[in-house]
Amino acid sequence: MSWHRSDYFMGRFSWPMIGLSTNVFFQSVVKHLLTQGDSMMLATMTSLEDQGIYALASNYGGLLARVLFQPIEESSRTLFSSLLNSGGSGNLRVENINAAKTQLTEVLRAYSLMAVVGFPLGPVLAPQLLHLLGGRIWASPRISSLLSLYCYYIPFLAYNGISEAFVSSAANSAELRRQAVWMGVFSACFASAAYLFLKVGALGAHGMVYANIVNMAVRIVWSFSFIQTFMSRHGSGIAISELSPRPLTCIASITMSI
Repeated sequence: MSWHRSDYFMGRFSWPMIGLSTNVFFQSVVKHLLTQGDSMMLATMTSLEDQGIYALASNYGGLLARVLFQPIEESSRTLFSSLLNSGGSGNLRVENINAAKTQLTEVLRAYSLMAVVGFPLGPVLAPQLLHLLGGRIWASPRISSLLSLYCYYIPFLAYNGISEAFVSSAANSAELRRQAVWMGVFSACFASAAYLFLKVGALGAHGMVYANIVNMAVRIVWSFSFIQTFMSRHGSGIAISELSPRPLTCIASITMSI
């Protein structure tokens, strides 16, 4: 009787699905550590004042990311999952690959245009907006400086969100396991960068923003490496020119930022 019951339950579960769920679980744990790592690092390496200033900047900056970028990321993730689901066969239609590529390149290009506009204007407007909303109590040079720096971090959040949405939708079980391993490497990079900026450089809350930029940058590089490999495997590819604004637009943004 016990053998039949065990056989019944074994037949009710899909081992590939269990393996996929395990990979996703470990990725979620590592991502949570990466997300909450800044709070832990700040608590151990900075003063209470730096912690408060960083919390203010991250809350306001995170609000922009949640309101503007998260809906785009989630809707794109749903679209990528529907287009890149091979049903276990590994065979994808060319039309689906092209549609996923189009969605990815259009979102990334839109983010690039927003970054080109935001880099020169964001650091100037963000402190003024905070003073308008919070009054003179927030009229501190350190807070204004940190908010200005945080404006440069927000595009990295956007690029990482959409690129990892594509990876999680296109990767198979083996690739998800490989990504989980790399997430551990990214955690080490983040911890090392935080130690250098906070402990060695003594940059306080500003150092944590720099460490987060490093963290997002390495994750973006890995995600785009995966995307290029995935596209090449299916007879396609993505050129930098498809994602970035025209050179003159970039030059104009850099000139305005100086």
